[in-house]
Amino acid sequence: MNYYILQQDPRIPEQPSVVSCPDDLDPLDWIDGKIMTAPSPLRLSLSPRSGKFRGDIIGGLVTLFHQALRDELTRLGIDNIQYVPVELENPEGEIELKYSLINVIGIFEAVDVQASVIKPRATGGRGQLYSFKIDQAATRGQRLFRIVEAPTLIVIDETLRESLLAFNPSGVLMLPTERYDGW
Repeated sequence: MNYYILQQDPRIPEQPSVVSCPDDLDPLDWIDGKIMTAPSPLRLSLSPRSGKFRGDIIGGLVTLFHQALRDELTRLGIDNIQYVPVELENPEGEIELKYSLINVIGIFEAVDVQASVIKPRATGGRGQLYSFKIDQAATRGQRLFRIVEAPTLIVIDETLRESLLAFNPSGVLMLPTERYDGW
């Protein structure tokens, strides 16, 4: 089976990005795969360089999904995402309400090391992940998940990708994992 990285499309100019979070919200906690508790109300700020375009995914310090993408994933049976509604402050100081902070529940050590490109780091550790393949058995049947080897990435299987292509999400790129370049 083929796998893809689900992300905000970086080719679109002036993409919005989350630039700051409240002091009591650590972005690294939101890629650990554990259920989280968020402050309420949760207000996040967009970068001053954010343009007017709003797609179905907003990246930056944390990942946000638009309500339309959330609804579609729910309709498709994806139930391992925790959604926390946010008040999104744009550069003009206006509040936008149609996004949720996402937390993908579960994280897998799923990279097929033999079929992937992993460059050693001078400091040791796992190394830098580049082009990679997923070991399907390690995903435990999940169609959307994060990987231990690069926890900021959201990986989807080809079945989910096909369904999302029919939905046609705005401003979203589904990059084959083999084309990942370690950014």
